[in-house]
Amino acid sequence: MFSVKEKTAFITGGTAGLGLATATRLVTAGAHVAIIGRREEGADIASEIGAIFIQADLTREEELTQALEQAERRLGKIDILFNNAGVENTGPTIEEADGTEFQRLFEINLKAPYNVLHYGAKYLNDGASIINTASAAGLLQMPGYSQYSALKAALISLTKTAALELAPRSIRVNAIAPGSIWSEMLPTDHPEVGIVKVLCPMERVGNPEEVAALVHFLASEDSRYISGAIINIDGGITAGFGYPLLAEVIQSS
Repeated sequence: MFSVKEKTAFITGGTAGLGLATATRLVTAGAHVAIIGRREEGADIASEIGAIFIQADLTREEELTQALEQAERRLGKIDILFNNAGVENTGPTIEEADGTEFQRLFEINLKAPYNVLHYGAKYLNDGASIINTASAAGLLQMPGYSQYSALKAALISLTKTAALELAPRSIRVNAIAPGSIWSEMLPTDHPEVGIVKVLCPMERVGNPEEVAALVHFLASEDSRYISGAIINIDGGITAGFGYPLLAEVIQSS
């Protein structure tokens, strides 16, 4: 079940958070994994879990193509592409937002994932699986999330188009839409942790390993008839945004 044994995986943003949790799980399941990132300590992180590390800034197209070439040279053609690298930005309203910051977010959260698909397609085996990391923020609208939400919504649209275009090669393209997940971007003292307990039906933050389990399924042949799907993994927040607060109001009325 969910076999990825001897499959080759290319994971962007693989040195921390969801990427690292997924890389660890896939290596344990018998896959050959390359994690891509900018961190100097990436090689040590990869060595600890039995993966290889390729250092690259994915906003630089030349570095991206070199990373793909190196992965193919060292591991072979790609069976699993986890298009995961990204950064978060919250706080500024549309009126207050800085254009320079929006450009930075665009380069990392949309242009880079697009280029991973654009340049990466020829390095994929037919029948490969692509998983893009979108976000529940791409499906919900909240003040202060205009830039991040817009770019994740665009990635969701890109996922569906890529699924259509790559279907003749039996390449599946899906996206996961995580809610609040423990990571370096969401430490235990982050204000969002308290907000989650009010807005999320499950009243808790998710774990990276829970997301990795979903990616593992989408990477395997067990999901071979799923393509163009956006799968929420958010504790129910997109189904019932603010449900705990609403339930409390109903119970007290």
